[in-house]
Parts: sequence; C-alpha cells; structure tokens
Amino acid sequence: MSARLKSAAGRSEHCRRAPGSAAGQEAGVRTTTSFLARVIGGLACAAFALGCADASWEGTKSANTVASYSRFLRDNPTSEHAKEAEEHISALRVLAHQTIEAHQKFIETYPQSALLPELHRAMEPLYFQRARTANTAQSYQEFLTEYPDGDLSRRANGDLAYVRMLETHPSVATMREFMRQYPESDFATDAQRSLDLVAFKRETAISHLGIRVEVSPNTAQPQRVRRGFVAIVAKEYREHGVDVTFIPTGAEPTPDMDGWLRLDYEESSASGTFGGATVLARCRVRLYHKSSPKDPIWDRTFEAPADHIVKGSYSRDKTVFGNSRYPFWNQFFVPIALWASTEARVQRLDYLEDVRAMDMRNNRAAVLFARGGFDLVDVSSPLEPQVVDRFRREDDLSNWTGIRIVDDKRVLIYGPDGAELVERTADKPSSRGRWDMAEIGSINAADVWGDTALLAGTKGVYAVRLDSERMVSHRLLEGQFVALEVRQPFIYLARPNRAEVTTPKHLLRHLTGSAVAFPESFVAKSGRISGKSFFVFGKDQAVEISLANPAHPESLGPLTAEKVGHISDFVSDGDHAYMLGDRGLQVADPQARTVSDSIQVHGDHTMAMAGRYVFVAGERTLEVVDVGPYQVKDLAALDAVMNPQPPAAPAAQAPAAAAPAAGDSAPADPAPASAMPAASDAPSSEPSAPPAAPSHDEVMPQNPEDATPPGMDEPMPQPPAGAALPAPDEDHVPTTVPD
Repeated sequence: MSARLKSAAGRSEHCRRAPGSAAGQEAGVRTTTSFLARVIGGLACAAFALGCADASWEGTKSANTVASYSRFLRDNPTSEHAKEAEEHISALRVLAHQTIEAHQKFIETYPQSALLPELHRAMEPLYFQRARTANTAQSYQEFLTEYPDGDLSRRANGDLAYVRMLETHPSVATMREFMRQYPESDFATDAQRSLDLVAFKRETAISHLGIRVEVSPNTAQPQRVRRGFVAIVAKEYREHGVDVTFIPTGAEPTPDMDGWLRLDYEESSASGTFGGATVLARCRVRLYHKSSPKDPIWDRTFEAPADHIVKGSYSRDKTVFGNSRYPFWNQFFVPIALWASTEARVQRLDYLEDVRAMDMRNNRAAVLFARGGFDLVDVSSPLEPQVVDRFRREDDLSNWTGIRIVDDKRVLIYGPDGAELVERTADKPSSRGRWDMAEIGSINAADVWGDTALLAGTKGVYAVRLDSERMVSHRLLEGQFVALEVRQPFIYLARPNRAEVTTPKHLLRHLTGSAVAFPESFVAKSGRISGKSFFVFGKDQAVEISLANPAHPESLGPLTAEKVGHISDFVSDGDHAYMLGDRGLQVADPQARTVSDSIQVHGDHTMAMAGRYVFVAGERTLEVVDVGPYQVKDLAALDAVMNPQPPAAPAAQAPAAAAPAAGDSAPADPAPASAMPAASDAPSSEPSAPPAAPSHDEVMPQNPEDATPPGMDEPMPQPPAGAALPAPDEDHVPTTVPD
C-alpha cells in the first residue's frame, strides 16, 4: 500500500474514531446534519401523508359512494376513519337493498353509529309500506310507534282511522268526519267514492217499474204467454214495494218510470242429440234504469227444451205455463235490482284462463286457475288490486279445484289429483311437497290449524305437519268428506249425508262429536263457514247449520233453489247475507230468507269478503263489488252539506227501502185491471214445506281437557299392528269420550 493510500485510510479511520480533531469535527457535523435532515424529512412526509389522508377522507365523504369508501380503505387501512368508512359502506348498502332486515342488521352491528338517525329517517317509507301492505290496525300502530313525528305519520294515522272505521259498518257521518280529519289518507278517495255510491243508490232507487213483454209470432197463445210473464214479474217487484205498470207492445217507457224490464220470448227449432231436432224455449230478460237507458242493469238469457211442444201438453194450456215442472222453470227467475246496481262493481281483473277457486287471508287473495297455477293479489287497496306473485305449472293434465293460503310464504292447492304445497322464494314460487291421489285420494276441502294442514276427501281426513322435513300424511278419519272448515277451537266437517264437529284432541284419536243429519234427498257437495253459520251446498239447495252454540250445531233448514237459486258460496257481514250463484250476487237478510236486491256479476264460483268489499271469482275474472251502500243506515245524513267534492244532489223523492217489512203492503197498481194480468196467470207450483231440523242426542264431550285451547302439536297417533281405522260410520261418537 502506498504512503498516500495509508495516509488517506488513516485519516478516514481517525475521522471516525477521533472526532475531537478538527477534521473529525467537520465530518461529525456533516453526519449529524444528514441524520437530522432525514428525520425532519420523515416527519414532513408523515405530516404530508396525514394531510393527504385527511384530504382523501373529506373527498370520500363528499363522493359518498361504496366505491369511494372502499378505495379509501384500500389506500388507508390504518386510518382513524377506517371504521367510519365501513359504517358508511354498510349504510349505503342498506339504502340500496331497501329491506327492513338489512336495516335491523345494521342497527345490531353498529348500535352507536352516528348514521342511525339519518338512516332511520331514510327508511321511513319502507316501514310505512310494510304497514300499508298489512293494512291492519296493529301494523299502523307499530309504524307510528317507530315514527311518531315522521313525514308519513299523518298519512299513517289516517289509514289507521280508516281501518278501525271499517271494523264496524261506517255511517255517512263517520265517513265524512274521516275525510275532514284525514285528507292525506290513502283511503280518502276510497271513502269519497263510497259516499258517492251511497248517494247514487238513493238517487237511482226504483219505485216505479214498467214491464214490456214481446212474444214471437210463431208462439202458441201469445197473449197467454205475455200475461203470464207480466204476472210473474209484477208479483216479484210488488213484494219489494215497487209500483208496476204494463207497457203495451210497441210502446216506450213513460218519463215517470224509474226503470223498465223488457222480456223477449220465442220458441224455435234447434239441433237435438244424435242429429235430431228439437224445439227450444228461449227468453231474454233485460232490466234498464232511466239514468242509463242503453246499458242494462241485468241482461240474462234462459234457454231450455220446450217440453210443452216436444212432449205435448194434455191440458188446455198449450204454453210453457202449462206445467211448473217444465225444464224452463228450473232456470228462469226474475232478476231483482232496486237501483242501478252495476255501479257497485268497482274493479275487475281479467285472465286468459278460467278461475277455479279463491282464498283470502288478511290483504292477500290467491286466485287459482284451471291448469293449477295461481296469482297472489294484494287487495289492501280494493280499487287497485295488484298481482304480487305468480305460480305457473307445466301442462301436466292435473286437475285442481281448491286453494288455501297457509301464510305469507306458502299456499296449498288441492283437487281430484291430490294436494300440493307451493312455497314463495326470492326467485319464484316452487313446489315444496305433493301428495298424490293414490296416497290421499281426491281432496274436496282443506284448511290449516297452526302449522298443520288438514285435507278432506274421498279417502278420509288427513293431517300433514308442514314444519316437518318429510311432511308425511296421516289419516285421522276414514270415509268420504266434502267440506272441512276450521273455526277455532273447533273443526267442522261435512260428509255427503251429515255434518260433524270435532277438536284436534278428538281428531287425533279418530273421533268426532255432535252430528247434524241432512234431509234425505240432500247430497252435500261443499261447505263454508260464514258468520255464525255453517253452509253446506248441494246440487239444488243449500242447508244452513247454526253455530250459535259452536259445540252443538243445529240445522236451520234448507235454502231451496226455488227461493234463492243454485247457491255456490255465501258470506255475511252480520246485517246482510251475500249469496253467489246462478242468480248473481244476491243480498238478503241475515237468515237468508228474503232476497232484497241483486247485482249481476261475471263469476259464480266463489267469493270472499273484506270490510265493505266482496271479491267474486269465476269464469275468467276477479271482480270487486262495493257493498257499502247496503251497510249504511243513516241515509238522511246525505242531505247535509258535503265538503271537498259533493256528489250530485239526490232526486226529490223519498228513498226507497231495499226490502220492505213483512207487514208493509205493496203500493196500488196504477195500471188498469184490464191491462195488468192476474197473478193466477203464473205457473202454479206447490213446493213442499222445508223439513224440520232433525234432533240429535249426540253431544260434544265436555271434560277438563276442553278448558284449555286444543292444538295439533300432539304426536301423530300410530295405531297398533293389525288395528284398523274406524269404519265410515263408526267414528261418530254419541257418548262422552274418555280421557
């Protein structure tokens, strides 16, 4: 090593080891300055980074998107704002998902979040929509507890008042007060329309009716036929307090007539069976009101073989009036409408296939179609029904005739091919379980007790636990059943020849209690509970069974087709009975003994009632009928001054009663005696008196166990090996059942 290199190395070592030298002091100063510069630079960079992070957080909050908060967390994972960013992401996702479940989960995850008040305000419409969908007093009360001073609280208070008002039959004064106090309510327009309809019913009341009968020239004894039809129509309307005037052939109704009925009758040739020919008696009846003289209130055509011609008549009367047993009279009836009742049909949904059945639970209606599919309809706003879900099946030729809503998620359909449980999912409704005809037979009726489905049909009564994994069917009764209705704490059953009552406790033991035998000629087809009665429908008549004493049903006698037609369904609001059948929707007294009015509807299969609305299903329609005008009693209140938009002023006449009292006499006939045929011109018939209600010694067992509400949660009974179920006529128990 050269001396220069050694000298340089020695100086270098000396500078590091001997800082006390002058050269070492210079080098030490340089080293210390460099270190301080690095420290200060690091602090400056840290401060700059913190400033950048703060600036980034402010920008992120300004953007306020999931993407911006996610980017901030990626770039600043240790920032003091990281937790706040996560809260913002969760809150934005709650707002995006718009579900109450997501909101509740956020509250559980971040109970102290500063975002809770803002999120609570933002979710108010969602909570209101939940209350609106349920449309019950409880749902609105829960919303108002959560949002007592919210933006929608006035609207919710109005909807709550409306729901409570409908729990009883609202009067005109009550509806007016509701409209005055709650103009923000979703039902303010609904209430106004109901008031208008009540006023319209009074304004269009028919107190004077004209009758015009046109008979085809080729009809034998046309004057006899004309007089006969006029006599029948006049008799029916006079019984309802309506003046009747005959309108001569070719004449027009006079201005003093509130309405008029035109009847056209003809007898004409038609094709018969096996290529033969026959003669048909055809009659078209149209009822008009002067408020709409071109649109009939009723329009019905009756057609049947003219047996008085085909088979011949051996009496002096060679017309269709010669014998009341002619097939024509099994169909014909006089439509009774005492006002322009078509206005009561307020809404209608049309379908592309036939409607087979309908069930309603709360504010949901399930409409079953011929191919086994169904629509779930929200009817919380009857004037605007909305389809909320649909189920469609492959065309597998299966046959379904009934439907029951189990709960918000499950629907049970049944028919000749068995039963099937359909469950609603986030994607679409799908089959959850199916029981074929080979297993349970053809099912005629079904209902639900808790989480247990009860199925009644040709092989007996079956129970299926819907909360179990396998959902196995268990036969509890043997024999043929046509109806099954749950009215807790009892279950009501109908066989073709009798009705029975039981409880879950006895049903699990294969037992029933009190029975009511039907008339000998009556064969039950279906049944339904309405009000305090169990109505069982047959081919030509229905039988009403009183449930005034629920454990001991009593027969009130039949409703014959001669009086009310062929009835397919029945509902009641306590003051009125509404009967659906081949004579439309008939309004009658609670005992269904006197028909006071009727409305022509499209369907005739089934119906359900909610408040002042009746939902009628059949043909290819679901129709909404407002029966509020029949429920209102204080018609005098219509004369008070109306606020917002008053209906048209009522006509200057006394309101016509819908159904006169039994002691009221019919008004005198203004037509001359020569113009009005006598009542004797109508076909004579002497219907047999209704059979007396049969007496029964059977009673429902009463023991200490009956003091507690029964349930279907007991284990399904397993009969011992070799034991058989009771025979069809052995499961009725006439004596006390041992505990």
